Amino acid sequence: MTGPAPLTERITVRVPPLTAYTAVSDVTRMGRWSPEARGAWVPGGRGPARVGTRFVGINRASWLPWATLCTVVSAQPGVRFSFEAGFPGVALSRWTYRFTEVPGGCEVTEEWLDLRSGAAGRLLTAVAPLVTGVVRRRERNRATMRTTLAGLRAALESGG
Repeated sequence: MTGPAPLTERITVRVPPLTAYTAVSDVTRMGRWSPEARGAWVPGGRGPARVGTRFVGINRASWLPWATLCTVVSAQPGVRFSFEAGFPGVALSRWTYRFTEVPGGCEVTEEWLDLRSGAAGRLLTAVAPLVTGVVRRRERNRATMRTTLAGLRAALESGG
């Protein structure tokens, strides 16, 4: 049995793939573009993200902020950056960014895969709207992904 298909959004940015990758893989910067992810805390400070890098993602959709524990699962400069978010012992989601060279820049693809499963996943799905204020997570993520990619493009194309 397989879960729902991942959500995918794309945008073309007028920068090289490595420039876009460098921005996205600095997880402390995500709050600059995302309406829900407010940033991250990386124990030990900033630096290039590598497979196995752990960080705490700080999020807020309504009145109550929440944190997730994240681990980088793919870090291929200029190609792919991916991390999994969850709580101890419970996987929530995998976020993947792909960078493909196109004439005049790169295409950035953002993908969200829901990893919640089993009894713990069902419990989290039931409780999450009380904590996050988000009832329709899939629809909310599609909208925030579009906003995030537009914000990323605006920042990168203006030199930010």
